[in-house]
Amino acid sequence: MIAGFFNTVGYAGPWASNAWPTPPVFCDREAASMTMRRAMDQVLLADELGFDWISVSEHHYSPRILTPSPMIFAAGITQRIKRAKIAILGPLLPLSNPVRVAEELAMLDVMSEGRIVVLFLRGTPNEVLVYRANPDESREITQEGIELILRAWTEPQPFGWEGRYFNYRTVSVWPRTLQEPHPRVFSSGNTPDSIPFAASNHLGLGLSFMSLSEIKKRVELYREEAAKAGWEPTDADVVYRFFGHVAETDQDARRNVGDIKLDLGRFFGMNPAVLKRLVGDRTMDIHAMERPFLCGSPAAVIDQVGELREAGVGNMDMAFTWPGISHEQQLRSMECFASRVIPQIRAL
Repeated sequence: MIAGFFNTVGYAGPWASNAWPTPPVFCDREAASMTMRRAMDQVLLADELGFDWISVSEHHYSPRILTPSPMIFAAGITQRIKRAKIAILGPLLPLSNPVRVAEELAMLDVMSEGRIVVLFLRGTPNEVLVYRANPDESREITQEGIELILRAWTEPQPFGWEGRYFNYRTVSVWPRTLQEPHPRVFSSGNTPDSIPFAASNHLGLGLSFMSLSEIKKRVELYREEAAKAGWEPTDADVVYRFFGHVAETDQDARRNVGDIKLDLGRFFGMNPAVLKRLVGDRTMDIHAMERPFLCGSPAAVIDQVGELREAGVGNMDMAFTWPGISHEQQLRSMECFASRVIPQIRAL
C-alpha cells in the first residue's frame, strides 16, 4: 500500500462566513502567510516521516484549500523535499489551457528529477460555472484535454490539434518530461461514466470521498472495462483520497475529532443550498458517504486500510485536516500514522 499525504493548505485564520464564494474581506493577510508556512512545514515533515508522496489540489474562491494554482505550490515543494514524489491531484482541465498544463507539469517533472504523479480532475460544479465552463460538458472537456496532454508529452515533432473543445495550429512542448514516456497519470472515476475512458486509455483510476461499497463498484467496473481494452489493472492503478486522524487510542481519536458529520460540500466551499441553486441536479450526492475518512488508534486504522485494500485500492491519499483540529494535532496524527501504521501496511 502506497501512503500519500494530501496537503490541503487550509486557511489558518478564522473566518466569519461559510458562504460560497467566501468574501475576500475575511482573509487576513498575515494568517494567509502563516498558512503557507505551516503547509510547507507539513510537507517537510511528511517527507522526513516516509510518506510516499505529497499531493496538492486545485480549488477556488474558498479558504478551505488555498491552492488555486497547485503548480506554484508544487514548484516550491520540488526545491525543499529530498525523497517523496509530488502528486498533482489534480489540475482542473475544464478551467485550464491543456497545453499550458502540459508545459507546467513537464517543468515540474524536470525540477523534481522525475518524481511527478498526476491525477486529472474536472472540478466542483460551482467552480466550473464561475470559470464560465459548461458543467454538462466538463467530462468531455477533461477527456479531450488528457488526450492532448498525453500526445504533447510523447509526440517527437510539432503537431496541430483540431478537437471539439481545443484547437491549436501548433503544439510543441518544451521541456520534455524527465520520466519516459511521461509521468504516471490517473483519471477521475468519481462518476461511473468517467471510468471507461480511464480503462480504455490504460490510465490509473482516481477516487475520492466515497463509501467502501462505492469504491468496490467502481474498481470492478474499471477492471471490466480494462479487460475489454486488453489489459489487467492492479491495485497499484487505483488511488483513493480521504480524510484521516490517528491517535494513541480510539477514545483519543474520537475526542480529538469530536462529533463531526463531515459535510464534503462545505469543506470545499459548496454550501448545499447554494450548490443546488447553481447547478440543479447536475452534481454528485455530497452526503452519500458511509466512510470518507479513517479514524482511530493505529490498530484500528490498520484494519480500515486493510478494508480499502480489499476494495481494490493500492494508493492512499490522506488528508489530516479536520474542522477544529489544531495544526499541532495534525502534526501528531501524521507522526503517529507514519511510525505506527505505515510500517504495517507496506505488505498489504
